[in-house]
Amino acid sequence: MSLCQTNQSSCGACCGLFNLDYPHQKLRIILNDRTEFFLKNVDYKKKETVISFREEFEKKESVFPKKDTTIYNCPFLGYIDSEKKRIGCMIHPIKTGDPKSQNFSFYGASICQSYDCKNKERENVDDWEKLFDLIGLNEYQYSMLAADHIFVSRLEEFFLECGISKKAIFQEYEVLVQKILKWKLENCSPHKTSFEIDMETNVNTSKLQKLIEYLNLKPSDGLYMELTEIALKFTTDRH
Repeated sequence: MSLCQTNQSSCGACCGLFNLDYPHQKLRIILNDRTEFFLKNVDYKKKETVISFREEFEKKESVFPKKDTTIYNCPFLGYIDSEKKRIGCMIHPIKTGDPKSQNFSFYGASICQSYDCKNKERENVDDWEKLFDLIGLNEYQYSMLAADHIFVSRLEEFFLECGISKKAIFQEYEVLVQKILKWKLENCSPHKTSFEIDMETNVNTSKLQKLIEYLNLKPSDGLYMELTEIALKFTTDRH
C-alpha cells in the first residue's frame, strides 16, 4: 500500500476532483455517475469505448464550477471497489493489464505514473499513513489531509522548531496531532490539488505563527493555547 491507497482509504486529489467547487456530497454523486457509466459502457478491449467515455464526461463536466479554471479534473477518477468506498483511476494498469492504458487520459501514462505528491515523497510517509488510517476517514477527508503537503510541512516544521523530532511527533504527541488533523477537517477550507505551491514568503514569521494562520486558530481556541504552550516551553527550556 502507499499514501495514495492505504488499508483504510484512498486519495484522488492529484486527479483534480477537489478543484470542483462542490460539497462532499455532490462530489460523491459525480464519482458515482462516472463509475456507473464506466462499468456499463466501457470495454477496454474496445478502445473506442474508452475514448467515448472521456469525451462524454469532459463535455458533461465542462460546466461544473471550478476553484481554479486552469486545473484539469480527470473523469477517469471513480470508485474502484464494489463497496464504493475507495477512489482511484478506472484505467490504471492494475485494472486494465495494459501499462500504457492511462494514455487515454489528458496527462497520459508517463505523467500519471511518474507523479508523486510531496507528502508521498516524505521520508516518514509510513508514519503519516498509519496516523491517517488510525483516525478513520472517508475518501474526501482522507484526500484533504493526505494531499495537503503545505499543511503537513507547517506542522512538522513547528514541532522541529520546538526541538521535537519527527519520530516524537508520532509517539509523544500523537493525540495532539490527531486533534490538529480533526480541527483542520472541520474548520479549514479544502485545498484544490496535491501540487499546490506554498506562496508563503515571510521568512521572519515563526513556525508557530505560520501553523496558527494555516489552521485559522484564534487566541480563544483551546488548540491555539496548546500549541503556544509547547512553543513557550521550548523557549523557556532553551534559556
